[in-house]
Amino acid sequence: MRVAVMLLIGAIYGVLLRGWMRFVSTDPEFSWSGTGYIVGIFAVLGLMAGLVDLGRRRGWRAKLLATRAVGGVLTVGCFMAAGVAMFPTIVPAALGVARTDWWKPLRLGLVGFAAVVACVVVLGMGELSLPRRSLALAMYVALCAVEVTLLSRILAPSLPPGSISDAPVALRLLLVGLPLLVVFALVITAVGIPAG
Repeated sequence: MRVAVMLLIGAIYGVLLRGWMRFVSTDPEFSWSGTGYIVGIFAVLGLMAGLVDLGRRRGWRAKLLATRAVGGVLTVGCFMAAGVAMFPTIVPAALGVARTDWWKPLRLGLVGFAAVVACVVVLGMGELSLPRRSLALAMYVALCAVEVTLLSRILAPSLPPGSISDAPVALRLLLVGLPLLVVFALVITAVGIPAG
């Protein structure tokens, strides 16, 4: 039941995000295939967040780690094309919210960084009037809160509280850094590195 609800939340979020894109666009012509992709990829995000929640409730171990890994890889699809602008807002904020096993000032810094980037992204839309940018920012923050909540469920630790802090530092860095490195490499591969 909860998995279906999360899938529905993801799909509705995709529809609302597409509506926001139309609101901020100066050329609001969108294709059905692009709209379908956005709704579909966020439905997948919701589905994966729901499956991870299910795994935590049922006490999965290896299956939970695998589900989180698949969810993390599929989540990269949320940041394709124009969605790449949301990456520096969503991912740091989701990590700051999710990783309760990390040093608290780091977590707060990640959320603060994400908030600043959100303001820069939206308020930097110079082609929109200031009142429209202000409304767009309020809408963007609300939308980001939903996406951060979904993604943070996938990024939250698999191991029970305290168990990772007992592991050697090298293992902790590997458990946290390797998935981040894979996601970063996938984004760079898909989007490319802008030339000077």
